[in-house]
Amino acid sequence: MVIGLMAVLGSSVLVGAVSLYNRSSSNAPATTIGLNQSELNARLNSILDFCLNSLPNGIQACDRQLKNVVTDVCTANNGRLDACHNGKVDQYYVARAAGVRKSAINKTQ
Repeated sequence: MVIGLMAVLGSSVLVGAVSLYNRSSSNAPATTIGLNQSELNARLNSILDFCLNSLPNGIQACDRQLKNVVTDVCTANNGRLDACHNGKVDQYYVARAAGVRKSAINKTQ
C-alpha cells in the first residue's frame, strides 16, 4: 500500500514538473506566470530529492521521466539551475541500475 501511494505521489510530482516546465517555456518571462528562477530551482531540487529518497526501489515515474524533465527544464533555463550540473540525475539512474542488477541476482539464487 505504501509503495502504491509513493508511486502515485511520485507520478503527480513529475506530472506537476512537466506542467510547470510547459508553462515556463512559453515566450512570457517567468515572473509573469508567478514563478521565478529561484522557485523553479527549489521545485526541481525537491523532485530530485523525492526520486533519490525512493532508492533503492525507485519509482516508475522517476525512471521514465526524470531525465527528460530535468533536461528540458535545464535547456529552457540555459543550464542555470542546480539540477543541470549537480549530477543527481545521473546518481539516480546509476543507483537504480545497481538496484535492478542486485534484484535480478537475488532472484536467480
